[in-house]
Amino acid sequence: MTLTNLERELLSCVEELGKGVEDCMTRLAEQEDMLAKLQKDLRASLSGMERSLQDAPPLETTEAQPEKPARGFLRRSK
Repeated sequence: MTLTNLERELLSCVEELGKGVEDCMTRLAEQEDMLAKLQKDLRASLSGMERSLQDAPPLETTEAQPEKPARGFLRRSK
């Protein structure tokens, strides 16, 4: 069966579209892999930070500093 020029052009467009979709799917798969790796790294980092916070000694409470006298000009209310 012989294809007409229009059918050949249409077939060419479909093949090009198929390659474009395949490239997009490949990039999507790569991005999903990178996202999974980033999520794994983030979980590990957060877990390490949580362990550090739990293992840290409790903060010492400090006594309140005595209030310093006010400096400068005082405005009088009229």
